[in-house]
Amino acid sequence: MRAAELAHHLALLPAPDTYGPFGYGPWWLLGTVALLLVLGAYAFSWLWTRPRGILEPPPPPPVPVDVRSVKQKYLGMIDEVALEHADGNLDARALAQRLSLVLRFFAHESTGVVAEVMTLRDLQGADLPSVHGAIEQYYPSSFRRAAKHDPDAAIEAARQVVATWM
Repeated sequence: MRAAELAHHLALLPAPDTYGPFGYGPWWLLGTVALLLVLGAYAFSWLWTRPRGILEPPPPPPVPVDVRSVKQKYLGMIDEVALEHADGNLDARALAQRLSLVLRFFAHESTGVVAEVMTLRDLQGADLPSVHGAIEQYYPSSFRRAAKHDPDAAIEAARQVVATWM
């Protein structure tokens, strides 16, 4: 019975008063300002110290190309391809493909343009007019089974591109 009497007495007691933040005087305002200052300091330090933009190292300085030695190297390669064709080791189609590849590597080594993986349209936009013109001549023969072009003219076109390069 004692528990029942205690519960009855507690039910009759008035509810304790609750105090809102205004009952604490100016201290709640001071705590709120301090919290905002700490958050502001974190935000400021994050914004001030974070990296700006994408950090990329500067490109390496361009290596000067000795055009004369590059020309000699690729004229020698063209001569090797012509010799293979004269010996009967390359048909007209393989000749066109090899000359195209030699000129593409020449353009890459001379200018840095990755011409060996470019399509004909890409080469046209790459500002390599003489290379584009010669490779354009090789395209039909490179993609047909029976090539229909003059092999001597193809070899001479490749030599002309390399010899007249700046």
